[in-house]
Amino acid sequence: MNTLRVETTQNVFLEYNLAGLGERILAFLIDSFAIFLYIWLYLRFLEFLFKKWFLEGAISETTFLLVYFFTLILPLSTYTLVQEVFFNGQTIGKKIMHIKVVTLNGRQPSLTQYVVRWLFRMIDIWATLGILGIIVAATNKYYQRLGDLAAGTCLIKLKSATQLSKQVIIPEFDKLYEPKYPQVLLLSDTDINYVKEAVLSYEKFGNEEVLVPFVKKLKELLNIENEKLNNYPFLRQIIKDYTYLTSQEEEQV
Repeated sequence: MNTLRVETTQNVFLEYNLAGLGERILAFLIDSFAIFLYIWLYLRFLEFLFKKWFLEGAISETTFLLVYFFTLILPLSTYTLVQEVFFNGQTIGKKIMHIKVVTLNGRQPSLTQYVVRWLFRMIDIWATLGILGIIVAATNKYYQRLGDLAAGTCLIKLKSATQLSKQVIIPEFDKLYEPKYPQVLLLSDTDINYVKEAVLSYEKFGNEEVLVPFVKKLKELLNIENEKLNNYPFLRQIIKDYTYLTSQEEEQV
């Protein structure tokens, strides 16, 4: 499976699997269902109401057409663009499938790149019933359709926190367990997920350089000095303590 190296906010490169054609098609179908649901609700409620107002003379023909445009035509035509811009490269379908749009260097696309992807949907998807998009995506390294090629973007798979927890194996805790670094609660779930990604990358490829920036940053954030553990066991200890302490908090709620 092809991968993309993604640069995190800690300037560390991690590898993500690219979203395959099957996942992209499923995301498209989910989004299509959401669009059809909106159309059904619109025809069921809103259009009836607007027509009633128009026939009763409560609103003019111009106002009716404007309302029709802004409540149906515009939302449907810009569905993917608006969601990808405001939800960091994801639509409803992409979020459910755990995939997102990124640039080829792993960063969040610019507004211009999102617009280019959206404009090319006319060719990739609608004008050719999706056939052109599938053919182009199936024949290049990053599974890019024409819109992605023009915008310099691709889609990657995202690992959920649950998946990461399953992959980074932490032994069960005994009743007398004492966390070594109780200050790990200063970290967020996002921080820990980045640490887990680094640990998984090290376990897979054996490149300890990927751990160094995380160790340095964590020691600064948590004010840890004179640490004797090496990088890998140190990060696993951080994950272990965070897992234990957050689980204790959940039990107390």
